[in-house]
Amino acid sequence: MAKRRRSSNTSYRQSSGSQSNYNRGPRKSAREAQIERMTWFFLVLIFAVVQLLSDNTIQLPGWFVPLAGAVVLLGSGIYQYSRRYRVSPVTWLGGALLLVFAMLNLYAHISRSFVGESMLVFAGVILAGLLTGET
Repeated sequence: MAKRRRSSNTSYRQSSGSQSNYNRGPRKSAREAQIERMTWFFLVLIFAVVQLLSDNTIQLPGWFVPLAGAVVLLGSGIYQYSRRYRVSPVTWLGGALLLVFAMLNLYAHISRSFVGESMLVFAGVILAGLLTGET
């Protein structure tokens, strides 16, 4: 007896099933999600340090908070990019904005503090990460 061939419908069903998974986007690996959570943790840690030191026992320079945030966000973006993970544009934009704040404080507005603006950028990056599922 001759073997029965698989119909082309079977291969179509398999390819359409994989196509629907592709449309949902690739799933994050556990390591990628862990890196994003660590990024958020370091941003919150910077905020906590600023709040703990706000009793004027130690005066942080005005460029410290935006520069620390820029290092965290841009460092996380570079690390994720080097591992070929997807990096949200919010991470790059937030890190660049914080770097601009730090440079402005160092070179143009020495007496002005950008801590409030930096905290808004921190909150925006974390909120965008929670809403979109990526940072």
